[in-house]
Amino acid sequence: MKKIIINGRFLIHRVTGVERYAREILAELDTMVAPDEVILAIPPEIKESLIYHNIKVIKVGTLHNRMWEHISFPWYVHKKNGISLNLCNVAPLIEPGIVCIHDMKVKAHPEYFSWKFRMWYELLLKNETKRAKKIITVSEFSKSEIMKYYKVTSNKIVVIPNAWQHYERIEFNKNTLKKYDLEKEKYYFAMGSMEPNKNFEWIAKTALLNPTENFAVAGSINKKIFAEGLGFECPDNMHLLGYVTDEEAKTLMKECKAFVFPSFYEGFGIPPLEAISAGAKQIVVSDIPVMHEVFEDSAKYIDPHKPIILTEDYVKNNIENHDKVVKKYSWRTSAQKLCNLLRNTLK
Repeated sequence: MKKIIINGRFLIHRVTGVERYAREILAELDTMVAPDEVILAIPPEIKESLIYHNIKVIKVGTLHNRMWEHISFPWYVHKKNGISLNLCNVAPLIEPGIVCIHDMKVKAHPEYFSWKFRMWYELLLKNETKRAKKIITVSEFSKSEIMKYYKVTSNKIVVIPNAWQHYERIEFNKNTLKKYDLEKEKYYFAMGSMEPNKNFEWIAKTALLNPTENFAVAGSINKKIFAEGLGFECPDNMHLLGYVTDEEAKTLMKECKAFVFPSFYEGFGIPPLEAISAGAKQIVVSDIPVMHEVFEDSAKYIDPHKPIILTEDYVKNNIENHDKVVKKYSWRTSAQKLCNLLRNTLK
């Protein structure tokens, strides 16, 4: 009988939303599959100790990184007569198997990427959308985008969304506000990478319009790179916190006046969902289709192209229908959908 063999290259990367998805889905999937029914193949450079009860972890080949993904991994899949499962956008060219494509950002906003990156991803995405047995994605919006850009039929794509329960394992850090010189409910908080689609310029411009308010932004950034890289200066009331721990991030979400997420484009958008689970009083997100799909009437919506003057009335109401949002999403439910998909594929 064929086996499902997971592409473990994601383990060489720091944990962002895409890697979080793979890790949390697999942790839950491990409780649903039989011993050795699923194999996680990992590159030889992985040093992390992975503990699964039923998913078998095997180091494969001698190549590294992309060479491993496109040569060593598919060769192992072929040798085992398996089907590859690729959870982080990229699948081997000669054996795409089942692939999760999280978003179509490279197609919707090619201006964010170098021409080399665009060419490489165009090759990968064309191959995946044409030859994969099934495509997974994280929202109905992303499904519609894949169908739009690559003419994939609806029945080939399965929506298996992100979730938030990983935040239950994170403790609050009582020293966080003091460390960053912030006061409870006296600051707006944002968190993310330096990617242009995250639109930190909206925060900078909104901070200029609201000089008495404080804005804290967490991420692996510094003021020089931030300003030069994105083409604007940060006002004095916009504080770049740099890297924060998970415990600090959860605390900053809970104690802020509102969590702000002005992104231009997302496949799902995990941080506002994490903020809701952490106890944020309010979330302010972009008025884009995927945000409405995920958060419905439990968020304030802003035009990501237009900075705004923030008033007390704007954010004074706490999140409504909090339970409705968190109940919609579960890593366990998503893993069960994946498990059903895998078993149907193996029939």
